[in-house]
Amino acid sequence: MNLNHEAQIHYTVAFIGGFLGIFPIVNAAHFLGSAQTSNLIDIVLGALNGEANTVFLHAFGAFLYAFAVFLVTFLPKHSKANVKILAMLVDVSAGVAMWLFPTEKKLPLTVYLYPTFFAMAFQWCAFKGAYGFSSSTIFSSNNFRQFISALTEIFFNGDKSFSLKAKFFGITLLCFHLGLTLSWLSWHFFGNAGFLFVILPCATVVYYGKKTGSL
Repeated sequence: MNLNHEAQIHYTVAFIGGFLGIFPIVNAAHFLGSAQTSNLIDIVLGALNGEANTVFLHAFGAFLYAFAVFLVTFLPKHSKANVKILAMLVDVSAGVAMWLFPTEKKLPLTVYLYPTFFAMAFQWCAFKGAYGFSSSTIFSSNNFRQFISALTEIFFNGDKSFSLKAKFFGITLLCFHLGLTLSWLSWHFFGNAGFLFVILPCATVVYYGKKTGSL
């Protein structure tokens, strides 16, 4: 596989991660659904407060996240499924689900996290990085850490060998936040229907991946 092609696909998938990642933020939940930390904390807090409904809603969200991880881990060893292509289909399905969600916020806020929980976990496990670097396409904490670390090595420790690492994580961060920005603009002008535009980058990944043999 051409490593440059792999990286270009990774950047596009990071764009998709940013594009879909803001759905619960701009709608109702007001926090990122790509990571599971807050959701697991809410399960514990709900249990401590005796709030059975809260525990159930967040526990089901954790199940969706875990089920996505299970599928990406299980399917390659028990079927001929291409989990990277499946991840793009899941992302498109998530975009459709986001479009269909009611904008009146009649549902419990946690429910607005469900499409993100499943789709982003599936995507994260299917696309793990490029150039030998492990990199998330659905949130930025580690990517930001790696980017700053690489810049420090280059400019303060004098080690130019970290240039590729800095470039890779820098572009990943840029693409993620570009996706987030364009998603917000799409949502601002088209409402939840704006998330349907995710079809374009997902189709691009599949087409380019097939053409270059990277998928």
